[in-house]
Amino acid sequence: MRVSKERVIEVASEIADTEGLNKLSLKVVAEKLNIRTPSLYNHILSLEELLREVAHNGMRSMNEQMTQSAIGYTGDAAIKSVGIAYLEYVTRHPGVYEVIQWVHWHENDDTKMIFDAYKALLVKLILSCGWQPKYKDEALKLLMGVIHGYVTLELGRALSNYDQVKKEFSEAIEVVLSGLHNKYDNKS
Repeated sequence: MRVSKERVIEVASEIADTEGLNKLSLKVVAEKLNIRTPSLYNHILSLEELLREVAHNGMRSMNEQMTQSAIGYTGDAAIKSVGIAYLEYVTRHPGVYEVIQWVHWHENDDTKMIFDAYKALLVKLILSCGWQPKYKDEALKLLMGVIHGYVTLELGRALSNYDQVKKEFSEAIEVVLSGLHNKYDNKS
């Protein structure tokens, strides 16, 4: 198979998912592609750029899956569906998710733009719950914290017992949404 930037990113993503971020290096990627390490520089400038590309590709894919999962739903059902799509993506791509966490510590404008698209999706769904727009930032922080925090804490268990974690995660989202409804419903 011909080596391209896309193929390099794909192979790096596979390595991250199967072996973890700590095992991802230019040398390992080159070996998987059956090329010499210097040949990678025809496609990427550095390991940092490769990590950023893997993360951005993963973030875009995750955003697309979450957006697709919300189609046909509004309010609580849409938020819950997006949360489950997040869990599903992370469970299928734990190494890429680890790289995504790395890139948040090394954010650039592209990272921020992709992350803002995720936040915009959640804001749209929060507003579909009928709450006043002035409450959206507080609700957004809480939902993002629960989704990211729960999935991150339960990732290891989700890899071995996905259905149980999915059930418990759904229940956690329902509890948070119930609290948000209790706080924001009928407030002006």
